[in-house]
Amino acid sequence: MIIEKPILIVGTGRCGSTMLHRLIARHEDVAWLSTFNEVFPTFTWLSAFSDLYRLPWLGTRIRHLPFFPKPFEAYRFWEHFLRGFSRRDKPLTKQDVPEEGIDKVRQIVEEILEYQGKTRFLIKVTGWSRIEYFDRIFPDTRFVFLKREHRSVVSSWVKAGWLDVTTGLDDESWQWSDVSPAYYQLWRELGGGPLLSAAVKIQMDLDDIEHNIAKFPERSYELRFEDLITKPEQTLRPLLAFCDLEWTPEFERVIHNKTFYDPTDKWRKHLSDEEGQLILEFFERANRQRGTVIYS
Repeated sequence: MIIEKPILIVGTGRCGSTMLHRLIARHEDVAWLSTFNEVFPTFTWLSAFSDLYRLPWLGTRIRHLPFFPKPFEAYRFWEHFLRGFSRRDKPLTKQDVPEEGIDKVRQIVEEILEYQGKTRFLIKVTGWSRIEYFDRIFPDTRFVFLKREHRSVVSSWVKAGWLDVTTGLDDESWQWSDVSPAYYQLWRELGGGPLLSAAVKIQMDLDDIEHNIAKFPERSYELRFEDLITKPEQTLRPLLAFCDLEWTPEFERVIHNKTFYDPTDKWRKHLSDEEGQLILEFFERANRQRGTVIYS
């Protein structure tokens, strides 16, 4: 099979990309990596079970059971074939793609497409975008950038706690690349601390994503999480058109049957108004330094 126009969803962690990923994964033309591929990366035949996720009569509770095959970022899958894929200490570029892994990973993806009986391949990564990295492997990839309001992302990161983004920037355990002097100075001026450390990491992710998106403007698409949850059909129709996916009656039923919960103000459960204002001030000043318009 020929791998044509794969779709790569990128965004900062906690931006809502899992929901978008799993929505598009319900499209009948799309194949994807599942939790099975994560655990057993070379057993491509396990991809045949991914169609279970699309069964219309399955409830959300069943789809989210630990043993059920569901769309997954599958970093262990990529790391198995592309050594260094999971590194955190710097953004990855096309120079970081191990040459010996390209043909193998393309072959594996072709097998996954065949076992799922689909024509398009869907990928999701968060944090460092790896846009240029994936373009080296799949030169006609479509890039989808999901953005979300800053306070929601920061509060979700801090609450999640499973990936350390709150360490002090001057701590030896900081693992997310070198911080620019401007961001470090801003972090200190505003008082430092875990919330601002998370904000710095998110800003670095956004810088990396936007830097890479600018290299492929004709193959890139941006959307907002807030639009996705408040007007899903109006938001997803142009996205699917950009990805050359048909808006089908089956996919429309998926969207109409899904309950979209609006967590816009959920950050207030975890942050005070003062902390929320501090986060907004950081991003406003950081973006002024970069000469860009703040996303709010």
